[in-house]
Amino acid sequence: MGRVGTSIVVVMLALWGTSVAVAAPTPKQREESRDLGLAITKAGNLFKSGKFKEAADVLKDVQSRMEKLATEGGKDVAPLVDPLFAKLERAHALLELEGITLPPLKKPTLDAPADKPAPGAPAVPAGKNGEISFVTHVAPVLIAKCGRCHVQDAKGMFSMANFAALMKGPAAGKVIFPGDPSGSRLIEVIDSGDMPRGGLKMTAEEMTVLKKWIQDGAKFDGKSDQDTLTVLAPGAKPSDAPKLDVVAATGKETISFSRDIAPILANNCTSCHGAMRPQDNFSLLTFQALLRGGDSGAPIVPGKPAESLLIKKIQGTGGGQRMPVGRPPLTTDIVAKLEKWIEEGARFDAGDPGQELSQVAAIARALGSTHEQLSADRAKLADENWRLGMPGIASSRFESANFLVLGNVGDNTLADIGSSAESLAPKVARIFRAPEDKPLIKGRMTLFVFSDRYSYSEFGQMVEKRQLPKEWRGHWRFSTVDSYGAVIPSRANEYSLDGLVAQQLGGAYIASLGRIPRWFAEGSGRVCAAKIDPADSRVVAWNEGLSAVLGALTTPEAFLKGDLPPEVSEIGYYSFVNFLMSNGKAYPKLIEALQKGTKFDAAFSAAYGASPEQMAALWVKKPATKPTRAPTKSSTKVKSTEKP
Repeated sequence: MGRVGTSIVVVMLALWGTSVAVAAPTPKQREESRDLGLAITKAGNLFKSGKFKEAADVLKDVQSRMEKLATEGGKDVAPLVDPLFAKLERAHALLELEGITLPPLKKPTLDAPADKPAPGAPAVPAGKNGEISFVTHVAPVLIAKCGRCHVQDAKGMFSMANFAALMKGPAAGKVIFPGDPSGSRLIEVIDSGDMPRGGLKMTAEEMTVLKKWIQDGAKFDGKSDQDTLTVLAPGAKPSDAPKLDVVAATGKETISFSRDIAPILANNCTSCHGAMRPQDNFSLLTFQALLRGGDSGAPIVPGKPAESLLIKKIQGTGGGQRMPVGRPPLTTDIVAKLEKWIEEGARFDAGDPGQELSQVAAIARALGSTHEQLSADRAKLADENWRLGMPGIASSRFESANFLVLGNVGDNTLADIGSSAESLAPKVARIFRAPEDKPLIKGRMTLFVFSDRYSYSEFGQMVEKRQLPKEWRGHWRFSTVDSYGAVIPSRANEYSLDGLVAQQLGGAYIASLGRIPRWFAEGSGRVCAAKIDPADSRVVAWNEGLSAVLGALTTPEAFLKGDLPPEVSEIGYYSFVNFLMSNGKAYPKLIEALQKGTKFDAAFSAAYGASPEQMAALWVKKPATKPTRAPTKSSTKVKSTEKP
């Protein structure tokens, strides 16, 4: 190390290895201070490696940037510049011992103290002898902008309920130092934008009042320092935080909440800010919860990312811990997306603001996926659901163009069921005149096959969180994210498995065409079952049960509104859709419109010239009980090839 002794090197590294722990008046200045501190650390590492010239180059840049920070920030940045200058001064001396020449280092002159009003600042209201009155001027400001958190409450263990509590400060120490506005924590957190929260903001005049009062000695002019601020200033009231409403996206935004923002929040924030006791009472489970905010108020100010608490907390400039806690900082690209979304109005572009953000993100991903991508995602989800519903039980697997089949019935039986299901797809496609050049259901349909009633019941409880009716031998579900049917193979021909799978495939296909009423999708699926196998015992029971449905109706459309028990209503769905299909022109027109993306109500009205309720009134007079057209081929019965 030449002329530099070991002890000096140790001192040098100790100085450079310590980060600059200072507070800044503004987030931008604080960020610059942190960057300069990191640069000094980098220079220290270069010095340790004997790269003295490289270390000097880094320090030259630090020196230039520090001088600029001092010039632009004035006295407000003294807590930042002073520690930086001390470290640079020592660094200069040590590098000069190594023969390195650096520009002369002069301590910056910090003029324009922040506690003096800037040119054009609002006039300070004068009290007795030209002083600011705590009772007349300061208390109303504190009540208005800090009242809900620190006057009515003691958020952060800091109360401003009375003058004595205000001057005492929180457990961490005093926040007001008479005669020193710049050194007072109260002024610092307001200047930095950390406080007040909830979308409130101190005006320039209010800040001038607070700073002048502290500069003049932070005097109390009331009767008792134990009197509450609301007693001292009875006319003052806490300001209400701006209420955030759900604002729909225009479609012109460059950042999509559902596609870009929801995944960020769901993946990085909901472990602490989810449904169960969210930290600071701030939940990010749904978009509505995001807008409500938590103990610190609204997390976003639409159009103003720099003033939004969400951005400040992510960047570590919002007081307390940087978010997300205990995880790496969000990348620059991710933060930029969040800032741009807020800048563009923090708009919502999904269907339901009350839906969990994980689902909002999953739906957006599914909508933007190809058939192959969605198939892969649904296959992963199917495996997860199987493990959840049937833990420790291995599944057989069969894949085809339209199905992924999982089950615990054995490989051969599962392959027979999968092949039979695949043969039904073109038949169902013809019933609905589905395009032949596209998959029947984007992303395929999963078919879970259970060997017994107990396995089927466990799946319902663990995956769907519900008790499945004892008489059920299968059911189907469709969402943009997932599409599946669950079945128990027929024993002793108690029902037609082809009919059941056709019902599930047909219902799921109709549901895939948009926001379709359950009655229409389920009714269409049941008509598929009747067309595929009209002799199915279930179809016979539906036809025979229609008279009971009609007898239970209080109004023709009662079954459409869910006023009847599900099984009764679903027989009504079947008969009503069969009635609609009897119109050989209207039903195909309705399906074609749905396939083109037309909304259901508009498509139905255009096809039938009436609403579903009006058509239901005609149906009750002449209900249909048989499918309008029989299939060209009989269904295939699946027989198990496995040993019992």
